[in-house]
Amino acid sequence: MNQILYTGKSKGPASIKSILKSFAIFIIVFGIIFIGDGSYALYSNYQLAHPKEDNTIPQISFEQEENNAIVKIDHNKGISRISYHWNDEVETIITGNSQETAILDNISIPAGINTLYVSATDINNKTAESSYEYAYDGICIELAVIDSSYMRITASDVTGLSYITYKWNNDEEITATPESAENSTFIQQITEIPTGLNTLSITAVNSSNKTLTKTQDVRGIHAPVIKLYIQGNDLVVMVTDEEGIAEIRQQINVEEEQIIPVPDGAKSFSYRYDIADEEDVLVTITAVDIEGVSRTYKGKNY
Repeated sequence: MNQILYTGKSKGPASIKSILKSFAIFIIVFGIIFIGDGSYALYSNYQLAHPKEDNTIPQISFEQEENNAIVKIDHNKGISRISYHWNDEVETIITGNSQETAILDNISIPAGINTLYVSATDINNKTAESSYEYAYDGICIELAVIDSSYMRITASDVTGLSYITYKWNNDEEITATPESAENSTFIQQITEIPTGLNTLSITAVNSSNKTLTKTQDVRGIHAPVIKLYIQGNDLVVMVTDEEGIAEIRQQINVEEEQIIPVPDGAKSFSYRYDIADEEDVLVTITAVDIEGVSRTYKGKNY
């Protein structure tokens, strides 16, 4: 009987299990690597899309105390530079020392309505800008003419006045102070206006040592001065005017008004009227100066 002899190893069920086990381990290891790579890619993409940055800027707020503006600046990273200016004026620059809070409390508010512009830069060179409109009455000087001969000077300030000074032309300066400490916001003076064209200069100083100066040209207009007195049987009429007398009109009792001739350029003129035969005399005198200013005087029983 012929026999065939086989000398190779047998590939039975145990050998197949070993191959499947190796393949499963390979798949698991590959999966772990793939999942890790995918997770890293997702994390990297998230970091690129949302970088961790500090996007905050300094915060600026405004307040007012009497005639001072108060500016407060806050920033948790530190402030390196502050600048401010009123309206279109030149800015003031303050170099910070990286403090987290800065307060500016000595910015004087100009009189009227003005805008304060503030800029703050932090240590990361990020800048915030803001502005605020302040309204402050400030020192106020008002002038009013009284009866063509006197000037009323009024100075006021909501924070209080220390004093005012005023003078006509190059005359000596006059100083006036408030009536009392309790009423220091108001000062009033009345001064006589010199004849002719004059310059009035006023300076007001408030409690914060701020000043306001005002000058105004004022023409002093004084009406003629009329005086009447009895001398014997005569009624004496005297008219004077620093500018010059233009016309004198007279009416006695109910008689018709008459014009008294006056020499050209006369600044003083007198005349007499005989009243010896008059029991009751009602006289009306009107004098007009060369500026057109007139005064009328009436009297009786001279």
